[in-house]
Amino acid sequence: MNKIKGSLFFSVFVAMLGMMLIAPIMPPLIRELGLRESHSGLMISLGSIAMAVMAPIWGRISDKMGRKPVILMGFAGMSLSCLLFAAALFGGLNGWMKGGVLLTLLILTRSLIGAFIPAVLSASQAYMGDMTNESERGGAMAILSAANGMGLVFGPAIAGAFTVIGLLWPLYFGIVIAGAAFFVALLLIPAAKPGVREKAAKVSPLQPGLRFYLLFGLITMIGIMTIQVIGGFYVQDQLALSPEGTAQVVSFGLMCSGVAMLVVQLVQVKWLKWPPQKMLAIGSIFLVIGMLVFLISDRMVLTMLAFFIFGIGAGWMMPGFMAGASLAVGREQQGAAAGLVGVVQGVAASITPITMASLYQVDKYLPFALVAVLALAAAVGILWLARKPHVPALTAKDEAAEQ
Repeated sequence: MNKIKGSLFFSVFVAMLGMMLIAPIMPPLIRELGLRESHSGLMISLGSIAMAVMAPIWGRISDKMGRKPVILMGFAGMSLSCLLFAAALFGGLNGWMKGGVLLTLLILTRSLIGAFIPAVLSASQAYMGDMTNESERGGAMAILSAANGMGLVFGPAIAGAFTVIGLLWPLYFGIVIAGAAFFVALLLIPAAKPGVREKAAKVSPLQPGLRFYLLFGLITMIGIMTIQVIGGFYVQDQLALSPEGTAQVVSFGLMCSGVAMLVVQLVQVKWLKWPPQKMLAIGSIFLVIGMLVFLISDRMVLTMLAFFIFGIGAGWMMPGFMAGASLAVGREQQGAAAGLVGVVQGVAASITPITMASLYQVDKYLPFALVAVLALAAAVGILWLARKPHVPALTAKDEAAEQ
């Protein structure tokens, strides 16, 4: 079982890494190609929309075909679409195409990458749900959450290292690492029979229990995206740094958040083994504290402390909502639930950049204040939810026994 969990960890890490490798290279590439800054935002938004649309589809496919085939399709699609994206950029940089033709190709190939990434994320989460019981689910989802966090943190760092060679080299690395992950999954992840019945009940995002965890997931991902989108501007304005100094401070701050997330998730897996509701309650409180420290941070030490506290909060909330969503449905609906978690991530990535950037233009404190309010609402909501008795989702076997 440890081999399978390690393989799923690596799969999720590579999927998130592939997504984050693109973000740091797009602004300079857009300018090199003679396109507008708004075109970069359009590509990011459409890629996120593709993730949100395809996540539940891949989840349902994994319920019918099995988890391993969907993970393999995801990595094959990631590698191929990343190759096509790099080819379009290469053609544009060399003057082989430009204008509307180039922009259309970039949008299509970037959207393809976004469409295949949730295949890996949804199927991996569903597989982890298949192989764990209720008491183990929180720790198991913490493993995948740690992989998510590592991809979010190390993706931009690896991309920055490869840009020393050339702007397209992060993409070349993405092609190779997705191909390598394909073979790791092929060799190390056992095939498992699909768990869905012919007429399995559909999973609705509005059904009781599940909807709360999806809402908490949306709040968590909005918080994470806010730090990534607005953090650099805020740090530069608050600390009066140069562009180079800002990049260094933000990189170190994100690393602090990543370390905090990993430590929290290691502690959760090894020792605490808290249920989802407790992880969400504690995590949302730390998220509120982190945002408040950001609001008062006018020195380097406070800024780094804010990043670290934020990482602690996110480190508990991510596995909390993932495990909660998994436990809210039956065993044969794990793929569908994991797909809805992917929708939440895609929606957050679509709406957060433009919303928080607009709020920042009104007042630089507004994005952090909004995240603090949302996290506080999540804390109150999970305490209210904790008052209700937990009823485990029925499996197909349980339903048959009742009939």
